[in-house]
Amino acid sequence: MDLSATMELARSGRLYPSLILHGADEAERRAAALELGRCLLCDPSPSDRVRPCGSCRHCRRVGWGSAGADAFHPDFQVLERDLKTVTSVEATKAFLRGAQVTPFEAAGQVFVIASAETLSGEAANALLKLLEEPPGKTQRHFLLLAPSQFDLLPTLRSRSLAIFLGAGSRPGGDGVARAAAELGQALESYLGSRHAGELLAAATVLKGSAKWDDARSRAPWEHAATIALECAGGHADPAVRRALLALASDLLEAPRLRLRGIPPERILEGAVSRRLAGLALADAAP
Repeated sequence: MDLSATMELARSGRLYPSLILHGADEAERRAAALELGRCLLCDPSPSDRVRPCGSCRHCRRVGWGSAGADAFHPDFQVLERDLKTVTSVEATKAFLRGAQVTPFEAAGQVFVIASAETLSGEAANALLKLLEEPPGKTQRHFLLLAPSQFDLLPTLRSRSLAIFLGAGSRPGGDGVARAAAELGQALESYLGSRHAGELLAAATVLKGSAKWDDARSRAPWEHAATIALECAGGHADPAVRRALLALASDLLEAPRLRLRGIPPERILEGAVSRRLAGLALADAAP
């Protein structure tokens, strides 16, 4: 389901209590949450036919919290990640206590978890318990924002309606082109010398292409995968293109390994060796 259909369900009062807003970029996910929040809390005048009207006291005050006092609505609450890599159970439980009381001003409440993929296991279970046993009959909606719905626990996904906002913007520009050229050079050197050090050089190109501080972030892996795709597109050898496409696929799956505590450089070296070392073996085969 897309955002347009979701807005229609919100206007008709038939929207599922828990939604996963996934895909697109972080800014687009937040913009979608704000639009849905305004629609759910809107109290239009008789002359307004469509929600959100954009002019009522609720629409005007729904904001992201950090936008300033004028953009604060007590029935639109946002939970940001409180630790470097996770959203803690303590912060989540404190946030969810707001769902134990009746709305302050609007007819319902909207709770947004800005980085739902960072919920710790205990935090996710606290949210799950509330979804399974909602307090009272107040209309409450929970918007879980994440790069992918599959970053969330299966139990949360099973109790939520996933709304795909579209593919995120692909990294581009001169930085990707330069890194793809460097990756191609390292690969050509390896194919010419059969020296494993050239594979390490290829992994180093990918490592130097992004920042890897946040173990939960998918962005550096997506950036590295884009470089591999760019390099594949510029190579004439079908076998090399296939290997680079497989490498890009592995890089998109790599965040799961990163969350196990494996350093990114080890993951990159392993992926590059697994997909590109075989090129030399295939070429050497009789």
